[in-house]
This record gives sequence, structure tokens and C-alpha cells, in this order.
Amino acid sequence: MPVGATIGSDQMNNIITSLAVHLRDVMTDISQLNLSVNGGGAGLAYLTALGYSNTSNPANPGSVSDAALALSTIAYLNTVAGCYFGTVQQGGTGGTGASLFNFNQQLAAVWGGQVV
Repeated sequence: MPVGATIGSDQMNNIITSLAVHLRDVMTDISQLNLSVNGGGAGLAYLTALGYSNTSNPANPGSVSDAALALSTIAYLNTVAGCYFGTVQQGGTGGTGASLFNFNQQLAAVWGGQVV
């Protein structure tokens, strides 16, 4: 008998549901983080008020300040969340024929009733 358990369709369904729900929750958390930092339109000032330095830091890429690095990282994460929610185009350069795809909507079918 081989070591390890065989996997069946029910277990695979549970794995798919779990991952889809977890992905949705992470993307929602990212979106909420961006909103809490940038919702007032002063993200850099907000992060500085939280204690991030706004002084150039040679240890950071491009020697940007810690506040600027945190802000750009949040923006990158929010772009991924935007792709997931279908509000940002993934790939391409836009223009004619550009389209959005809502991964959240497509994965909703496998959430197993686990709604937000």
C-alpha cells in the first residue's frame, strides 16, 4: 500500500472552495487596506502620521522613503485586487478591444454558500 491518501472529487471540491473563498477574502482585505490609506486622498501623509519616515532611505529601491515604499506597495497590491474584482484590466495596454474580467464573480459559483 502506498504512503499517503488518495484524493476524491469531494475532497478536491473542498480544496477548490477553500482556495476561492480565501482568495476572495485576501483581495477584499487588500482593497480595504487601500481604502483606509488612500480613501481621504492623503495616503503619504497618513502613512507618515502612522510613523513611517518620509525621508529618503538608501536601503529602499530608488532610495525612496519608507512611507513612499509602503504606499507604492499598497498600490501594487490594490492593482492585483482590481484585476480580481474586474475593475482593472489585466494584461495588455487598453484601447480598442480591451476588456475586464471579474474573477470574483466567476469564482462565486464555488464558494459553497460562504458569502461575505
